[in-house]
Amino acid sequence: MAKIMDSLGRPIMHSLDGLPIHVRQLADMFRGHGQRQVRNKNGVNDVDRFDDGVITTRGGNTKATHFDPETGRPITERGTITEDFGSSTRGDNATDVGNLGESTDDGGHLGGHRFYGDTPDEGIAPQAANLNRGAWKKMENEWADWVGKGYQVDYTVEVMPPGAVRPDSFVVNYTVTDPATGNAAYRNFPMFDNVAGEAFDRVSRTDMPDL
Repeated sequence: MAKIMDSLGRPIMHSLDGLPIHVRQLADMFRGHGQRQVRNKNGVNDVDRFDDGVITTRGGNTKATHFDPETGRPITERGTITEDFGSSTRGDNATDVGNLGESTDDGGHLGGHRFYGDTPDEGIAPQAANLNRGAWKKMENEWADWVGKGYQVDYTVEVMPPGAVRPDSFVVNYTVTDPATGNAAYRNFPMFDNVAGEAFDRVSRTDMPDL
């Protein structure tokens, strides 16, 4: 709780200066797309595809996935979440993508299915089933609770090594903000090895300040 309150009032800072030019270009496309399609009233995701990136929008949620054109596998994903759509029927290729990895892998959505719905293959990676259904899901549940309280979650997931068919690890960076002021309420930088037994220490809903 102290960590949350200490960071309240600090504006979120977005810096792309240190990133490769193609990532900055993708982020620019992401921002423009989000401005044009901030609402998708039927709740079905909308996908724009580029040579090395995919932009997905569902309701007020938008994400940009940068992938390796040679492998078709993700490198990094940046997204904004303002709505939680909960559980819904799945019609994407998550199972097939999971089968690219080990026999015990799931196809893990870098941005949760509950936020973006069916996801292009580039936004899914083979993920240890225990991680996907355990620590990663716990993180998504925290994000859903922040959104349920009226906050916005901005996240980045880096796949390591970039473009790997089966990643060794995932580096996550997310910031929770008050959308009315842009002030940051919480930041976290978890990293997950792509193995069973990973843990995530989430913020409980009761410790999230009311807006």
